[in-house]
Amino acid sequence: MQIYLVGGAIRDRLLELPAPYECDWVVVGSSPEEMKSKGYIKVGKSFPVFIDPKTSEEYALARTESKSGHGYHGFDFDAGPEITLEEDLLRRDLTINAIAEDDMGNIIDPYNGIADIKNRVLRHVSGAFRDDPLRVLRVARFMSKLSSFGFRIADETNELITEIVSSGELDYLVPERIWLETEKALRTDCFDVYFKTLFDFNAIADIYPDLEGVDHTLCSSLTPYRNASPEMKMASIFCALNNLKEGNIIEHLDEIQSRIKFPNTFKSFAKTALKTSKIIHDSKDSISAIDVYEILEATDAFRSPEYFSLIMEFHNLADADNRKIKIIIDAFDSCKDIGYDEETFEGLEGDSIKKKIDGLRIEKIDSSLK
Repeated sequence: MQIYLVGGAIRDRLLELPAPYECDWVVVGSSPEEMKSKGYIKVGKSFPVFIDPKTSEEYALARTESKSGHGYHGFDFDAGPEITLEEDLLRRDLTINAIAEDDMGNIIDPYNGIADIKNRVLRHVSGAFRDDPLRVLRVARFMSKLSSFGFRIADETNELITEIVSSGELDYLVPERIWLETEKALRTDCFDVYFKTLFDFNAIADIYPDLEGVDHTLCSSLTPYRNASPEMKMASIFCALNNLKEGNIIEHLDEIQSRIKFPNTFKSFAKTALKTSKIIHDSKDSISAIDVYEILEATDAFRSPEYFSLIMEFHNLADADNRKIKIIIDAFDSCKDIGYDEETFEGLEGDSIKKKIDGLRIEKIDSSLK
């Protein structure tokens, strides 16, 4: 058996991206039985992928694939010991990901991936690219990851992607797999390029119909969030969408989550961002003590000041004139220490205590606004 480093680790190293690199390995001339006998643990359900228990890195048997159905899982594969490294690399999506390195440091580049890295081109390896609709999202994700390097999509790859979108194959992708690619894109600085690329290919209607309307001309409104957390980035998309459409998208966020399958942390942050955004923008030129207190309640500021700070950071990024945000933060600082004490609240119980605390805090906020 021979083991080769493949794909992203080599690509990122050639681009001089900072380590550590995510290492994937391909094993040629072996079998599942031999891998298990050497201590590797099988984890792949569809095809033979193994984990080295010492490093937690993935080792996959070299394989070929042939289309047998729809979507991401519609493939038959052959992972026999006779499959060569070149055959395994041929099934990969892009030439820049079809580069291997042996244990002596020798580079194997049968499909000219190094040249495409130098020329900043995303190019498919073979016509089999069209067999996997997930590759539309992968190309969009690599554009978000590598656009700062000046990468572009090869014309012939553009044509294949257009064919995939027109074929209806995107309808067969499961939401969880779509989200996995989207979340990876949200972890890149240029995440807006991911959505712009999908808009350019007219793929949004098939992948994320709930995001239709936020066309690529609006992606510039997402730019301030390029260094933000994935949750902030997703919330910025919903806020941009909310500004476009009539009604309140917050009312439909649970339904949208059931279709897009993003985590509850993303939904919770987006809901709070949308709710506080409405209060801030509806207050126009000035903001009242009641408005401020609604924001503090919506962010659970007194019990979770860190969360409140994150929401304020979210609004600060989007607002060139952050005067209101500073006022809200200062108002919270003025009243955050007001709470229950026996002397002040003597004789009060239950809701009466909360009502008095609310009143004292609002009175303090009102004083700070004057």
